[in-house]
Amino acid sequence: MTKDQAMAILTRIAAAYPRFELSTDAIGKERIRLWLEHLTALPYEPVLKKIDQHIAEKRFPPAIAEIQVHQPEKNEFLEQQKEWEKNAKFAKQRS
Repeated sequence: MTKDQAMAILTRIAAAYPRFELSTDAIGKERIRLWLEHLTALPYEPVLKKIDQHIAEKRFPPAIAEIQVHQPEKNEFLEQQKEWEKNAKFAKQRS
């Protein structure tokens, strides 16, 4: 996600949980920097869904670990196998 999207997530959390402060003192700046560092490495839409679910179900603001969403890694082997099968069928037709 972009930094703007990450800030929108932080603002949403702060709006839902008054104790989740986004102050401009040293600790507040570090909190924002830390959250941005982690959020920008995640996909926006799935994290937003997790945030909304957290807000609906929990009384306290989330920790970064509670809203992390991991995308499944692309399995290149399966794509290769499909290509091999396609080529094998083509080779049989040529014989």
